[in-house]
This record gives sequence, C-alpha cells and structure tokens, in this order.
Amino acid sequence: MTNAFHMPRLPLAVTAATSMLLALATGAVAQTVPPNLPAAIICYAPADQSWRVGYLFRVNKNGDTIYTSPDGRLSATVDTKGVVAAPTNRPAGVDCYGKTMDELRSSGRVMEFQRTK
Repeated sequence: MTNAFHMPRLPLAVTAATSMLLALATGAVAQTVPPNLPAAIICYAPADQSWRVGYLFRVNKNGDTIYTSPDGRLSATVDTKGVVAAPTNRPAGVDCYGKTMDELRSSGRVMEFQRTK
C-alpha cells in the first residue's frame, strides 16, 4: 500500500515565490505606469499653519489619482485634467485644491519619482 505522505513535495516558499513571479510577469505585460505622476504633493494648511504631504496612493481606472497622507489628514484627488479637486463633503482645508499639477510643479510643491533607466 502506498502512503501519500512519502511523495515528494515542493516547499511552500518555492510554490509561493513561483506564483508571485508569474503574477508580476503577467501584470507587467497588461499594465503600464501612467506618465508624469509625482510621488507626492505638498499642501499648506492655513488653519494650523502646517505643511502636509500627500503620497501617491491609487490611480483609478478612469485616470483620477488619489494622494493621501499617512495620518489621513490630507486626501486629494487629481482629476484627469491635472486639477486637484476640492472635497465635496467638507471645506477645503489646504491650499492645493483647485490648483493644477503644473502650478504645483512650478512652485516646487511636488516630489517626483526618480526613474531608473
């Protein structure tokens, strides 16, 4: 009688690594990174006179880009035209709202990705 426990098995780590590599390879072919997205935007909050940094969080399928701060105190959506949309559910608390990415870039208020070749 053959015992199933004596059959050779691949270690779980090798199987997991292979699955991740396959997923990355497949996804890299299907998706491209949108051009000219900064890694972060910097906004001024006049209420408490502080600077807030929103890091790139998500790019939606329609092209809108969401930037958020680690503490959640800044959440900004940049629409497909490059304008930082004002919030609809609360007063705009930072000065980035209504500005374009070009305006933020020209005033030194974006942090760019360092692309490698």
